[in-house]
Amino acid sequence: MQTAMLVQRLMFEYENLTEEQLHQECQQLPLKIRRWIVANHPDNRARKVVLRTTNVAVGEDAVINSGLVISDNYKPLLRIGARAAISPNVIVICASAPNNSALRELPELQTTHIVERNVVLDNDSWIGAGAIILPGVHVGEGAIVGAGSVVTADVPAWTCCAGVPARVTRKLQGSGAIQLPQPAPSSEST
Repeated sequence: MQTAMLVQRLMFEYENLTEEQLHQECQQLPLKIRRWIVANHPDNRARKVVLRTTNVAVGEDAVINSGLVISDNYKPLLRIGARAAISPNVIVICASAPNNSALRELPELQTTHIVERNVVLDNDSWIGAGAIILPGVHVGEGAIVGAGSVVTADVPAWTCCAGVPARVTRKLQGSGAIQLPQPAPSSEST
């Protein structure tokens, strides 16, 4: 199927497609087009299926809103945990480089700014609209990143952070009281 027709089908006829069909049809498209679909698709289910075809690990019941931009050179550098909530227009930078600029040759930038590092948005985390997550960051379980924040360092579990650069603003008091879903028991007998 021609690329334009396939993109049109994925964008506008997605409700008639199973997850397996979405997955199979996405595999026919270049990675850049798939990421464009993730950023612009109107449906969370379809966004997650397409995102998984681009080397991003996405946990069960995660919510990926529109406008997500990921810089990872299409390598498996980003993990989004179960029930994580990614608000609109979030940017996640796992791979950073000045592209064709002469800055690429400066020795002092080789290890500090030209990097590829894993980013983890852990289970039950909530990333506010317009937040920017930089390379190597781990947003802990149940952590909240405020809208518009620039996260340059790890965010501890069950805390809120905000600002540019983001700083922890408070610890969530109810973290021990939340009943998290438990994995289904194994069907194997012991």
